Amino acid sequence: MEMGGMLAAKYAAKPDAFVSALMGMSGAPGVAKGVLVAQAEKMVKQHSLGSMTFWDYVAADIAERTGRKDSDWHSLIEQMGAQKTQPRVALTNSWEYASAGAALGATHPDLVRGMFERTHKPYSQKEWRTAYVAGLDIGPEPPSTSYAEAEASENKNFMEYCQQFCPDLYAVLKA
Repeated sequence: MEMGGMLAAKYAAKPDAFVSALMGMSGAPGVAKGVLVAQAEKMVKQHSLGSMTFWDYVAADIAERTGRKDSDWHSLIEQMGAQKTQPRVALTNSWEYASAGAALGATHPDLVRGMFERTHKPYSQKEWRTAYVAGLDIGPEPPSTSYAEAEASENKNFMEYCQQFCPDLYAVLKA
């Protein structure tokens, strides 16, 4: 979801090429934008995206799909326990969340940036150090990921993919 949102925000002016490259979908000119707008509006009406992290959205969506009562990430993990997601389901879900992120990023880039900031909020150095010293295998320093760094990394990977597997779209997106 994060990757789809950041890339869609970057390529919002080229929705047909972007949707085709990221999601493998194509249609008449302008259709992609209409699909993205419709999906994003549904998401905005259905969820309080202005206060959610990406994980919160995924947990709420899974809870809704499966009829679970609690929709927060920790409750979802507790309820599902050690149940493993089947590879085919994981593949479908990853495509759907990338698509959802793309819809949101293309139409509401401010919401994507806010979700990113909440997902990657800074940790207290003291709390991090306490957890590390207690034995958690998290490294001595908390990770620091800026939106610009994450976007640059995702874009590099996306454009390398496009260049190799869909050069016609690469040319459009690069321009």
